[in-house]
Amino acid sequence: METAIIGGVGPGTGAALARAFAREGYALGLLSRQLQSSEPVAEEIRKAGGKALAVQADVTDRRSVQAAVAQIRQSLGPITALAHNASGYGRGDFLQMDPEQIRQSFEANVMGAVHLAQAVIPDMLKAGHGFISLTGATAALRGKAGYAPLAIGKSGLRMLGQSLAREFHPKGIHIVHVIVDGQIDTPRLRSREPDRPNETVIPPGAIADSVISCLHQPRTAWSQEIDLRPAVETF
Repeated sequence: METAIIGGVGPGTGAALARAFAREGYALGLLSRQLQSSEPVAEEIRKAGGKALAVQADVTDRRSVQAAVAQIRQSLGPITALAHNASGYGRGDFLQMDPEQIRQSFEANVMGAVHLAQAVIPDMLKAGHGFISLTGATAALRGKAGYAPLAIGKSGLRMLGQSLAREFHPKGIHIVHVIVDGQIDTPRLRSREPDRPNETVIPPGAIADSVISCLHQPRTAWSQEIDLRPAVETF
């Protein structure tokens, strides 16, 4: 059984990615800032017969990531898949914006991926194969007024993904950047907009299914970037 780490597990995309990798036969290391975000998902996977370990970790803290990955490796084995789903956000009028919002978004999106990738890629190189998905957003392609922190974080993540792919694709590690162009159907969104039509939002499970589709691509036809959006989304 191979091991996958999901960074940033909550009730939405992170949980869906965890379930999807579990169905593929992976043991799961689930990272979140608060265990109450990831432990229910781990318990669900264990009840279904899979292996899962929830670990509290802050992906923006290098030592926290290294300790979490070491714990997962010791309990579940070498890591050959990683889904970086942690994200910083931040929005507001630029002149009134606290620059800390930009730093936090960059740390969560970019440095979180850096810390995780540096911790797990050695396992992948030793195994001779690996898979890394990076959850991106429309902001990776264009910055919207009032969303400077998100645009800076997500565009940096996209460039990191391209750099990793060019370095590690030839070594058997598949890196794919996933542009999520639209709002994700999460409990938080439903609490704000209970009457939102289903066709206007992206189900987390559909995002996870697309990632797994990339996981199964042959080495002769790897995607480095995919984009997902509802059919009614303007783009």
